[in-house]
Amino acid sequence: MFTAQAYFQKELKLIHPDLHAEWLTPAQRWGIFQGKELNRIVETRNHKYRPLDQRVLRKLRLDFFFTINPKALDAYRENDPYVARIYMERGLEGVKDYLGGEILW
Repeated sequence: MFTAQAYFQKELKLIHPDLHAEWLTPAQRWGIFQGKELNRIVETRNHKYRPLDQRVLRKLRLDFFFTINPKALDAYRENDPYVARIYMERGLEGVKDYLGGEILW
């Protein structure tokens, strides 16, 4: 079993403590696991190989943000960008502090 580089694993733990990445040999892709359960396979929309990079982390951050903040997701779905932005700014302050004031998305 191959695991992702230490820096990537650390970033995953900041998103959610149960996340980790492992190489899926049969699929020839990286898999993101939450505990023992496969959360997602890392690939492009065309089902091609995608490396573990900031794009993957950004997508996971947003997915987990909306999972734990259903009001923000409702505002996003109702096309209310002002309300959604308020929820996102509140929810991403911890990420912003970690990145030293820089938000990557």
